[in-house]
Amino acid sequence: MTSSLMVFHTIISILLIVTVLLQFGKGAEAGLMGGGSDQVFTGAQQGNILSRITVVLSIIFAANSILLARIQGGNVGTSILDGEAPVSRPLNSDAAVEAKKEAAPTTPATETKK
Repeated sequence: MTSSLMVFHTIISILLIVTVLLQFGKGAEAGLMGGGSDQVFTGAQQGNILSRITVVLSIIFAANSILLARIQGGNVGTSILDGEAPVSRPLNSDAAVEAKKEAAPTTPATETKK
C-alpha cells in the first residue's frame, strides 16, 4: 500500500508542477503556453480552470503527504542494536594527544630507576 501511495504521490507531484508552469503570470510570456496562441479557452477561462486544477492537486498532494507520514510513523520498529551499549571513542583532539604520547621516545630522565 505504501509503495502505491508513493507512486500516486509522484504522479500528483508531476501534475502539480506542470499545472503551475502552464499558468500565466503577470506577464503573459511567463507561462509555457505563450501569450498570443489561438486556443479553445480564452485567457480568463484557462486561468480559472488551471487555478482550480492547481488547488485540487495541491489539496490531494497535502492529504497524501499526511497519510504517508502517518503510515510511516506507525511503522516504528525495534533495532537489533537497541540493547547494545554505545562504544565510546575519544574525540579527535584526545586521540591526537594520545598518539603523540605513544609516539614520543622516552628519555632516560623520565624513566624510573629500579
